[in-house]
Amino acid sequence: MPPKAEHTVHILEGKATLYKREGTPFWHLRYKVYGKWHRQTTKQTVLKKAKSTAVEIYADSTFRERNSLPPNNKRFKAVANLAIRSMDELTEAKQGKVTYETYTQVINNYLIPFFGNYNIDKVDHALILKFARWRIQEMKREPSASVINNHNSALNRVFDEALKRGYLAKIQVPLLVNDGVKSHKRDDFTIEEYTLLYKGMRQWLRQARQGNERELRQILREYVLVLANTGIRAGTEGMSIKWKNIKFFYEQGVRYLAIDVSGKTGKREVIARHSVVRYLDRLRKYNPKYARMTFEEFVAKRVDEYVFRDAGLSGDYMTSKFGRMFKRLLESLELLKHSRTDKPRTLYSLRHTYATLALAYNRMSVHTLSEHLSTSVKMIEDYYGHVLLRRKAHEIAGKLTENHNVKY
Repeated sequence: MPPKAEHTVHILEGKATLYKREGTPFWHLRYKVYGKWHRQTTKQTVLKKAKSTAVEIYADSTFRERNSLPPNNKRFKAVANLAIRSMDELTEAKQGKVTYETYTQVINNYLIPFFGNYNIDKVDHALILKFARWRIQEMKREPSASVINNHNSALNRVFDEALKRGYLAKIQVPLLVNDGVKSHKRDDFTIEEYTLLYKGMRQWLRQARQGNERELRQILREYVLVLANTGIRAGTEGMSIKWKNIKFFYEQGVRYLAIDVSGKTGKREVIARHSVVRYLDRLRKYNPKYARMTFEEFVAKRVDEYVFRDAGLSGDYMTSKFGRMFKRLLESLELLKHSRTDKPRTLYSLRHTYATLALAYNRMSVHTLSEHLSTSVKMIEDYYGHVLLRRKAHEIAGKLTENHNVKY
């Protein structure tokens, strides 16, 4: 029997071997589990410490084997990047969702910076609690329930990728909870404030300098009016609309305008208020290529161009650009801060305005509104309950007699 090399040491009754390789001072471990030989560095240069580390590695691996747990230990960052690649591939294949863009941003800006160097199987409930505290420090505020929901969804995309590739067992995936700050009042515009807004935009447009500034204000004005009269989500849905997504249909002899939108809840058809035809027609006329035809002729052409942005500009870029312009407009009209919440209004406030006015003026039922906005009845009741209550004021306040005494 040949003598054992000085750089090779058998341990654990021959079940594992420590050895050294040329070019590195570290002891490496060779052992067999799952019917295969595995090699792993101990990252130790002293034999005594290498033996201790090797015993821990072997014990962990045999525990995994006995409990049918995956043998692979992958870094969170590596799995997260695989999840991003999977979402990109689905998007390129026209099978992706608009929310994938948000998930990718969350993964890059929050998940990888915190979890990146941990093994994916070490991300447990305790570590997620630490992440929640770290996130508050990073954001400098308590995240809303909506923000946490996006973060949880992005984290689940990473866990799903790990499950698919055998890096995790289902039992190892931690339960994610949402204890974010919930807002029960939306930052909408009252009918009086909305009137100030659309009238103020006329003067704002007249004051614009010729050229790029005027062109952007023209588009933003129509964008604001379309959002407020459709309930379409600013950004994700609004910026994805193309002229070919717009069509007319007839119901009981009345013509209606419908817009196909793609957003966080998938694809759906939105029926616009009649005034939207006028706003979109003005947009059409701004383009010399289509100014000579009627709006009906233009819609029938199903032009494959974006309505509110150029093809060379991303939806995110224009959403950010319009967001800043809208903020300055509201500041000039003294409409930026909501009177009840003191929060700044944004383009998304126009969707809340649509919902509030639809309920306040009894235009549609809660069920119809939830379908139109592609959200739940519960969300409508939670966030717009104060409007629903006002609709029943006559029942709550009782009858008013001529001498102003309440009659019960």
